[in-house]
Amino acid sequence: MAVSFFLLFTKIEKSLESDAASSCTMTSKLKRGGGKTMKRYAPAAILWILGMFLLSACGSRGEEEELQRVTLDEVEVLEIDHGSTTLFVETADVEALEVSLLRSGSSAGAVVDQTDNRVKISLDNDITRMLNIGRIPQLRVKIPADYAGKVEIDGSSGKVTGTGLQNHSLQVKGKSGNISLAFTRLNNDVDVSATSGNVNIQLDEETPDATWVLQSGSGRRSIAVPLQDRNESNRKTEGRTGDGEHEVKLKTSSGNISIK
Repeated sequence: MAVSFFLLFTKIEKSLESDAASSCTMTSKLKRGGGKTMKRYAPAAILWILGMFLLSACGSRGEEEELQRVTLDEVEVLEIDHGSTTLFVETADVEALEVSLLRSGSSAGAVVDQTDNRVKISLDNDITRMLNIGRIPQLRVKIPADYAGKVEIDGSSGKVTGTGLQNHSLQVKGKSGNISLAFTRLNNDVDVSATSGNVNIQLDEETPDATWVLQSGSGRRSIAVPLQDRNESNRKTEGRTGDGEHEVKLKTSSGNISIK
């Protein structure tokens, strides 16, 4: 299929080159024909774009993983802007922040910027990323286990998966992507909000020291941890586990919330 579209693209390209070589004739036609000439070449342009789109989906280019390391000494805020890209974030026994992006060989990579006490991870804007059907990029971030600052995650439709989370405070904002977070220990505040995505929290502790606030518009809420001072309404569930030291806020508009 890819070969067929390559031949189609080559044929269209040669046709366009031939027309471009006759620039004087083309100019004359434009003067006489006006909009008719534009309409004549519109199908060729559309076919060219379609051919490039399908070639990107059917091509056989390999994938590359770009790895970057950044020390988090004196860094208070780690910001991750993953857009529509799937994000995997974990707390790991590493000495420095590790950022890797699994991507096609020609697409853009991850950008890590450090300003004073803040580190920001983002992705280059690149049209080839949108054209790579079936090759959805994956952003992986490993956070040192001893990092005790704040982690801010912001995305649109990209799914977020967190594992081994502990120590740092966490803020996650998403739209339609599901958010799944697994905590080894709940040692800080957590604030998660999504529009239509589901929020799933997994706890390794039986009784974390937390105050819980779960809010959902039309979605369901379920919590497997026994809550003290439980207060529940149509759209909100509140309660406490342990001494309630850390504040956990989970909010969705139409997605479901699950804690287990």
